[in-house]
Amino acid sequence: MMMMMTKMATTNDVESGSGAPPSFPNGVTALPVPPDASELPPTYEEAVHSQPGDAPPSYASLFGEIQEARRESGGFVDFLKKLLVLLAGTIGCTILLGLLMAVPVAMIVLGAINLHDCPIQRMIPIYLLVFGCFGILKNIISLYERYKNHRENESENNAKQNPLEVMINCFLLAWFIAGNYWIYSVHRAVNMVDPSSERFCDPTAYLFAFWVTTTAYIFVGLLIICVCCTAFCTSVTT
Repeated sequence: MMMMMTKMATTNDVESGSGAPPSFPNGVTALPVPPDASELPPTYEEAVHSQPGDAPPSYASLFGEIQEARRESGGFVDFLKKLLVLLAGTIGCTILLGLLMAVPVAMIVLGAINLHDCPIQRMIPIYLLVFGCFGILKNIISLYERYKNHRENESENNAKQNPLEVMINCFLLAWFIAGNYWIYSVHRAVNMVDPSSERFCDPTAYLFAFWVTTTAYIFVGLLIICVCCTAFCTSVTT
């Protein structure tokens, strides 16, 4: 009778959590209890597709999210895609998008102010003004499409591209090519000192147009280098 009461007391203590777990004969120990599902950190997909108002992941660090993406990726290229998605939601990327939005605004301002201050090539201020207007329109459409896809939980790879955005991209490409001719064709002859000269162009407007165009080529070159390095690393790992 005493043994039965002792066993019942031990069982009650274990179930209530106030006592030690029972010992097993022959050196057998109890297996650890797996954690509850609510205590596990969210998966990569849950972290990426969480709504803005949701609570942050339990591990709450970008390094933890990168490690999770590395474990769930099917290869190096897949890991890079997931890494870019993670970085796209960081504060640094938001600041970068803000800077990219500031460039078209600066183009509009400088083009409008110096509309008649570049007699050597009158299309340079017009180039800045038009490119800035269509650049802002493109960014607004792009941000709206991203917001709509996020609300609909639709992948960017499967999302249909807006026809208006395609037309704007084609126009901007053609306008950019024309701007290359207008800017670089007068690079050696431009006078940025004497406003009365027929070869004069406002130095702020011209240098801004020159370096924005040149930076675009630098960015494309760096992008090509990154793609080549990614392809090389993928071929080595596989």
